[in-house]
Amino acid sequence: MVRLFLIFVFTLATVTLHGQQQKKISYQIYWSDSEPTKKLKKNSNGKNLTAKEFKIQKDRLFGKLSAQGYISSEIVKFDSTSTPWIIEVAIGKQFEWKKLDAGNAEEGMLSKIGFRDKIYQNRPISSSNVNELFSRVIDYYENNGYPFASIQFDSVNVKKQQIEAQLKIDKSIEITIDTVIITGTAKISNRYLSNYLGIKSGDLYNEKLIRDIPLRIKELAFTDEYRAAEVEFGIEANSTKLYVYINHKKANDFDGIIGFMPDDVTGKLLVTGDIKLKLQNAIGKGEVLDVSWKKMQTQTQDLKARIQYPFLFDTPLGVDATLHIYRRDTTFSTVTTDVGIQYIFRGGDYVKVFWEKEQSNLISTLDLDIASALPEYADVIINSFGFGSKIEELDYRLNPTKGFDIEGQVGFGNKEIRQNPSINPILYDSLKLKTTRIKGQVTARYFIPLFARHTIMFGNNSGVLINENLFTNELFRIGGLKTLRGFDEESIFASSYSVFTFEYRFILEENSYFSIFYDQGWYENQSSTAFITDTPFGFGTGISFDTKIGIFSVSYALGKQMSNPILIRAAKIHFGFVNFF
Repeated sequence: MVRLFLIFVFTLATVTLHGQQQKKISYQIYWSDSEPTKKLKKNSNGKNLTAKEFKIQKDRLFGKLSAQGYISSEIVKFDSTSTPWIIEVAIGKQFEWKKLDAGNAEEGMLSKIGFRDKIYQNRPISSSNVNELFSRVIDYYENNGYPFASIQFDSVNVKKQQIEAQLKIDKSIEITIDTVIITGTAKISNRYLSNYLGIKSGDLYNEKLIRDIPLRIKELAFTDEYRAAEVEFGIEANSTKLYVYINHKKANDFDGIIGFMPDDVTGKLLVTGDIKLKLQNAIGKGEVLDVSWKKMQTQTQDLKARIQYPFLFDTPLGVDATLHIYRRDTTFSTVTTDVGIQYIFRGGDYVKVFWEKEQSNLISTLDLDIASALPEYADVIINSFGFGSKIEELDYRLNPTKGFDIEGQVGFGNKEIRQNPSINPILYDSLKLKTTRIKGQVTARYFIPLFARHTIMFGNNSGVLINENLFTNELFRIGGLKTLRGFDEESIFASSYSVFTFEYRFILEENSYFSIFYDQGWYENQSSTAFITDTPFGFGTGISFDTKIGIFSVSYALGKQMSNPILIRAAKIHFGFVNFF
């Protein structure tokens, strides 16, 4: 934002030793777009360099010499009548450090930036190293309340190409942010934005946080920055104001599919569908309400509702609560409630602790009274406590090209198997009805940019259940768009799984891309009635594109599991539509 960067310039032209013969090197002058070494080239159309082109090449040449300690280099001959041109440079002697003292620099600051005085003893002077040192010092003070800090060399002594000097730092005045002012149509509270950006009234000035404002605002789904943030420095010490210019942006989204199908048993017309509703920042506090309902099979439904409320009572704490109701035909139903407390860092990263209750009950008990063995489903209840975390370092959250994100949690719970009155109680005798269960899940992605519009993504989605008596209605359900493409949604039951993803993306627009992907999975089912393991995989292509009415996405995937062959007719087509309002 404001940088007073005073660099001491060694002017050794007046320190030339009489009678000393300077070393001279001749360079041929050509023009090239590549980095020059000992040659400067003509421009591409064969004409002589312009004054601007020549200055660029000369500066590069002298920059390289200065970086190697030849800080007294000068041009002694220049012949532009020949082809190629000839430039003769007297590079003089190589200067080196004898000693660089810390001067008035603070020890804590020098430790933070990694300053070591041994680096500046009996080693060649390097302008790049000096620039890096000065930049680190200025960056440190800019990020710790001193945006007007300056640095220079003091007490410089030059003797026989050896230089002694010490650092001299002027921190200037300490600056704090007095007020954060929001202008524009954004419906967002000042408290939420201050907590989200990590910049509050009374905080020390931090240049890095201010520079990161455009990226942080861009990652908020419900705001749009229409003008770069500005800092107004007042004459008085505590009158510094930060202006953030943001407008409201449509962020609530709805998408879904509604269908009708006849019931195989009754013949009546059934409603099926997959509907999602997400409301963000409805009351200006950055809160999120996420509801989804899915019914793709007869008598099978999946309902999820989640609410997040960040920065409770203007603190870094937030509340995260989830309700999940799942019913699978006439076999079982599971109700899961989850309540967590998050500690939120800048940019939305968090760690959290949570309590989760999972209760699963059998629905139909027909013929279970005459069963000679326990069925693969059971009545269970698990109370768990655990912790989770989310870290995100992406260049653009909605359509990233570089960076990574990782989110995971692990819970430790007490599991109780409840005896169903319709089942012979003798069948429970061989089981421990109360045990400990561990459940963990993690998802991670890493984006590597290749060229301007190309990126590759490596990802992993894994989960593990540890318990001596696992039933099918406790297991993970994987398969489909979010875990393993090329398979029906939640068609695979697993006690442990890991899916690795490789995906190439060609970025079409800010929120649009074309992709080619490969998902390699491994899972095992260690339920009480079976042991199954396999390494299924899926591959295909997809496209996501932004329109005025929403974002459309389509993917075409083939999958293979067990010994089944890859069949074109069994390909899965996943498509969706998101409308913002």
